Amino acid sequence: MPFLLLLILFFWLFPYLIIPFLIFSIIGFLFLIPYVVFFNSFLNVLTIPWQIFKIASNKQIRKNHSLEHATVNVLEERYGKSLRIGGLAYSNGFSLSGPDLPSPYEVLDATREGIYRMKKGETYLALHPRCGTSIATSTFLLSLGFIIVLFFFNNLSLLNIAGVFILANILSKPLGLTVQRFFTTYTDIKDISIIDIYGKPSTYNFPFEIIINPNRTYFIETTSNKNKLFWFPF
Repeated sequence: MPFLLLLILFFWLFPYLIIPFLIFSIIGFLFLIPYVVFFNSFLNVLTIPWQIFKIASNKQIRKNHSLEHATVNVLEERYGKSLRIGGLAYSNGFSLSGPDLPSPYEVLDATREGIYRMKKGETYLALHPRCGTSIATSTFLLSLGFIIVLFFFNNLSLLNIAGVFILANILSKPLGLTVQRFFTTYTDIKDISIIDIYGKPSTYNFPFEIIINPNRTYFIETTSNKNKLFWFPF
């Protein structure tokens, strides 16, 4: 803040330096773009596979991730359109949030239908084209493409950038679904049971949140029958 005030005072005293300063800043920004892109791309290429590996190594999260997708797919089937709903999977369930999220009773019913249909063989419900896995895959492809372009061409031209975007866009959907199928979801959910659905508090603190809050959030708790202990009297 003090630096900003000093900068404003400086330009107030020497207004003729504003244009040279802006030109210098723009040139410097353009000069740094390739380095920023390379650093960010390099970071994505390292971190995204690790994040996917962490999910892939936890079968319980993968099962709940499948059920999360199944719930959204069932809801979108019922409404006949894409819904603005996002979700996160955990080892003990999954959360859903978004402005298009319906009532908790409807969400819970969709979850029950999803788990029933998946157990009956409709395993395609475990995949969703707008999953974060697909987004991460697209980001990974873009980052890898930028690194390859910088490595082989030593610069970023509009033609190179356009080529990377087009190629990543073409490959991201099929590759994203493949990564979902084999790494971040698990379709065998026969041992999964639904416990209950809970509403998370709103950040807006609206009254009657469950009715009017456009960003409501629910957590659907699940459990694995393998984790249950049964006691039999002798």
